[in-house]
Amino acid sequence: MKNLFKQEVLKTNRTLTTEEQKAFRLKFKPFLNIAGVISLCLEEEDLYIEYDPISFNLVSFKQNLTDAGFPLEDENINGASANLES
Repeated sequence: MKNLFKQEVLKTNRTLTTEEQKAFRLKFKPFLNIAGVISLCLEEEDLYIEYDPISFNLVSFKQNLTDAGFPLEDENINGASANLES
């Protein structure tokens, strides 16, 4: 069976410290309850999102990240993406 989920890699505008990563992981825990979010993985400079494209609004999610203080690169906020096909 083909995996119909999509993945997105969002870049940060700077390298996050270990403490910042830990704090953002705690902030992002409720984001796992957003419709369509399958998984989130945060590293120093990237946030990986696996999602169901039918029920997930990436633009709205990026706004949620910005509202939570996450340092997205400007191109990520404006809708450009590094979309990966699974």
